[in-house]
Amino acid sequence: MTGAAVWRRTQGGGSMKATMEIRDLRMFMALAEELHFGRAAERLRISQPPLTKHIQQLEEQLGVMLFDRNKRRVRLTPAGAALVQEARRILNQAEVALQVVRRAQQGETGTLRIGFVAAVVYIGIETLFARLHRELAGVETVWEEMGSSEQVEALRKDRIDLGFAQVPMGVGEMAAHLVASVPLAAALPATHRLAGRAKIDVAALADEPFIVIPRESAPGYFDLTAATCLAGGFSPNFRHYAKHLLSVISLVALGRGVALVPRTLGTGAVPGVVLKPLTGAPAHAQYSAIWHPENPSPVLARAVALLGAGG
Repeated sequence: MTGAAVWRRTQGGGSMKATMEIRDLRMFMALAEELHFGRAAERLRISQPPLTKHIQQLEEQLGVMLFDRNKRRVRLTPAGAALVQEARRILNQAEVALQVVRRAQQGETGTLRIGFVAAVVYIGIETLFARLHRELAGVETVWEEMGSSEQVEALRKDRIDLGFAQVPMGVGEMAAHLVASVPLAAALPATHRLAGRAKIDVAALADEPFIVIPRESAPGYFDLTAATCLAGGFSPNFRHYAKHLLSVISLVALGRGVALVPRTLGTGAVPGVVLKPLTGAPAHAQYSAIWHPENPSPVLARAVALLGAGG
């Protein structure tokens, strides 16, 4: 910013124009504060002749005398004294602007747009979210609930910077970092014939109607449910569909069917639903932070590093 033009004025209907730059103001202020060309030049780390010439050129451009000087002393003129206050204010503003730019470049300020599936609220990574909030204290975070597939598309279209999703093994060009692996549990109506069991063998659910999130919205969750049932020896009867896991277990509570959900979802369970550990074909729902590796955001880079996913 040292050469940026910061002040222009026109006098006499355009007969005289003056352009002042940050460099001009710094040289002027050094001399105004030292009132000695030698000391001012030393402070600026230049020799005295260039400083003398620069001050002379500045006075010529402005059409005023800024300093009254002779062999014995250097004093500010009234015009120079008037410029001191404005120069100090402009230089302070320039320093503030420089710090703002540097903080933004280092990811200390700005906005981080985050997509998340509802289940991440219940998968035991509160400490991770608290760390992001604490370490990115100067950053505005904007959270938006959306399905896993929606997050991938939003990352492609630069509508979010970071996602927390249940994604299949391949997420295309997106980078991913595993943040939690949660055992699945069987979600049953409280009045279900199997509700009294301590554990549920997956095969015992073979004849049950299943409630699931459509594959186009949550391919990871849909495929995991199907794979777990197939490992238990049957193809699931997908009867009902919901957009979110909380909606899934709400339908379970209404007695519409059963579902396989992360076991930690029990911390926010809907009344009328019981969650039972699985046997026979136990499985885990894996949740990852995902982001577009070509996103240049310094804030995203900091968040990724805080997740332990840098490098």
